Amino acid sequence: PIGARVAAGCAVAGWASMALGVGHPYWAVVTAAAVFQANTTLTWNRALQRTIGNFLGLILFTALLPLIRTGHLAMVLLALVFQICAEAFISRNYWLGSVCVTPMALLLTEFAHHLPASRLVADRWIDTVVGAAVGLLACVLVTNRRATDRIETALHRVAAARESAVRLLAVPHDHHEAGWARDRLAASLIELREAVDVASGEWW
Repeated sequence: PIGARVAAGCAVAGWASMALGVGHPYWAVVTAAAVFQANTTLTWNRALQRTIGNFLGLILFTALLPLIRTGHLAMVLLALVFQICAEAFISRNYWLGSVCVTPMALLLTEFAHHLPASRLVADRWIDTVVGAAVGLLACVLVTNRRATDRIETALHRVAAARESAVRLLAVPHDHHEAGWARDRLAASLIELREAVDVASGEWW
């Protein structure tokens, strides 16, 4: 189901962008791929963060245009700064990282050939909105019924680990066996928690 979401979302986002006449349809595909997370709730959060981050990044790029158009040296230095900031922020705060990624992507496009700033900014914004919307729609429409199946499997593993631990406590045992039983029970509980978290984020 996750693979179907990504494939359908990216394909439709690219087609929609081309149908709208946007000059960089791959931006919509990348956005659609970037918003997919473990469940619908997390995907919604990621889509919102990417949209806000890209919007602020476009404002930053527009503000820096006078400096960018001074030459390639300024473009290279700004691209390096944005790359460093993106690496520093993206794992801690996704929308803040997107603020840095957006102008960097536009700068890389500028290296190939100059385009009117209004067209470049409009293409990026349209592709961001299209990619985020289509990605979220694909996540809603392509259901992941395996999420609930994973809960049932995890529950069985917790029950089996608990029975093993109870049997071990009822008879003399060594520390090695006790440690193994404890680790097995802890791992099965963690798996159950993860399964519940994923399933609870789906709209059905």
